[in-house]
Amino acid sequence: MSRDETIQREWQLLFDRFEQRLRDLQPASVLDVGCGRGVLVARLCNDGILATGVDPAASGQDPQVLKAEATRLPFEDASFEWVTLRHVPHHLADLPGALRECVRVARTGLLVAEPWFDLTDPVQQIAERWDRWWKRQHERAGDTHRPCVSLNELITALPSAGYDVESEYYRHVASIAPRAIEALSQPLLDELPTTDSDHAEFLKLQSLIRERGFTYNGTLIVTVRLQERS
Repeated sequence: MSRDETIQREWQLLFDRFEQRLRDLQPASVLDVGCGRGVLVARLCNDGILATGVDPAASGQDPQVLKAEATRLPFEDASFEWVTLRHVPHHLADLPGALRECVRVARTGLLVAEPWFDLTDPVQQIAERWDRWWKRQHERAGDTHRPCVSLNELITALPSAGYDVESEYYRHVASIAPRAIEALSQPLLDELPTTDSDHAEFLKLQSLIRERGFTYNGTLIVTVRLQERS
């Protein structure tokens, strides 16, 4: 997201929380969908856990990270004990289709995480509003980058079957310097005509952030156990 030290630290805290939740499940094998550079895959493999990652932007240099779409996983049914999607659902154009594939290749269940904003906090309301603005600019460029997927939306997107669902909301309250948000935003703002409504929206957000502050998002972690395969 950025090289700002505070943002990187908070990103790592959320990553570590997710990884620990996965390790608590004591998985024998894991498929990490939307694995990016394969950081989680490498950490699991280093500890003797069978792990594979898939990502549509995979380079092919790492044999444990395959190039594949979430809606077309190149594996047999029930190939992995657990399938993980960490902060991936809001990047998926077809969330139900992707979750259907994840359920197909899982034996025990899915571990899913999404960014989450605590909207009872006025400063988090500003952060969530900026997050929507930031993602809209990516969608203008042709990327799929949607607002954060809620727990109800995740459950609704699951294929029809029997599940036991557990959820956890986690947030470490941390303030982010306005300059860090402005640095993230400026390249996107430069692409907008000054007459565009999103240009005016950013200026309003910038004023709010400078006046009231900005705090990092938390994470929603959802454990989905497949009843019929437990």
